[in-house]
Amino acid sequence: MTAKVSVIIPIYNGQNYIDEIFRQLLSQTYQNLEVILVDDGSADDSAKTIEEHIRSCVSKKGTDGMVFKLISQQNTGQGGARNRGIDEATGDYLLFMDQDDRIKDDYIEKLLGVAEREGSDIVISGYEHVTVSGEVREHVELINNAWCRFMNITPWGKIYRRDFVERENIRFLPVPLGEDIYFNVLSYSHTLKVSYTDYVGYQWVINDGSVSNTVHRAVSEESHILTLFDALAGMNGADKWMRDEQFGFFMLKTGIFHILYAAKGTDAKALISYRDEVFRWLNEKMPGIERNRLITFKGPEGERSSVARAIYIYMKLRRLHLDGVFLRVFCIGRG
Repeated sequence: MTAKVSVIIPIYNGQNYIDEIFRQLLSQTYQNLEVILVDDGSADDSAKTIEEHIRSCVSKKGTDGMVFKLISQQNTGQGGARNRGIDEATGDYLLFMDQDDRIKDDYIEKLLGVAEREGSDIVISGYEHVTVSGEVREHVELINNAWCRFMNITPWGKIYRRDFVERENIRFLPVPLGEDIYFNVLSYSHTLKVSYTDYVGYQWVINDGSVSNTVHRAVSEESHILTLFDALAGMNGADKWMRDEQFGFFMLKTGIFHILYAAKGTDAKALISYRDEVFRWLNEKMPGIERNRLITFKGPEGERSSVARAIYIYMKLRRLHLDGVFLRVFCIGRG
């Protein structure tokens, strides 16, 4: 393989992760890489540390096929930083990585191999959810079916053909919640050349200080799930998605899980009001969604059993008009 892969990594106050990022990239079995590190308005010495590593790499032999680029900009959030990376990329493929996550040494080679062999615009793989010490809390391995599109809806764990992304003008939403979901659903809308692999080489590290564990903890204007839902409903071809059974289950799942996640920092009254907003939107835009046939104890084929059961139980409570009671108890228990 001779294709060049552009690896895009948003950096925000990530000085403590830089050493590990460079170690992992330099250890990759595939070396024809353009590594784009977008320093998104960091207040620490992230940019300085990256510059030092780049100088060190240039002075050493053995990295001839790898190019590092540092881009500094005012803070725009992960979506904006990834968009800047796409704009600057020159590779044949795009691959995204978060600053605090980890990849196995053959990760890029494996995903690129599938893309080249199958002529894919997108290759989707599974992931491991791990602690900082490396303990695997969850191993998500994909099977080859359509639900895999929604099993890993993040930009990481995938590789994208760059000319496809550019041709269709696919970009992230400039918001802190759901920017990655929008990017991937938009991608799926424009191609049927999607491949799946049961290979797992990406490790999503549990980080209490991440955006998902801070901004998303409470209902707020910037983390309102309906911002994402409105953007999805406004896509070209959205009518087809709104009638799709699997997409309906995914939207229901996303709404419910964000209601539960936002409960971590929201009082009961505000949470109930938020729930009402979310379900009003879902029922207006996707009539019949609460009767989706995939709401079963097993869920769609390939879905994790814990997730399928959670959606099934929540919807059982809702049909009995008990989900409000559950949410109030949930808030009391949290306190």
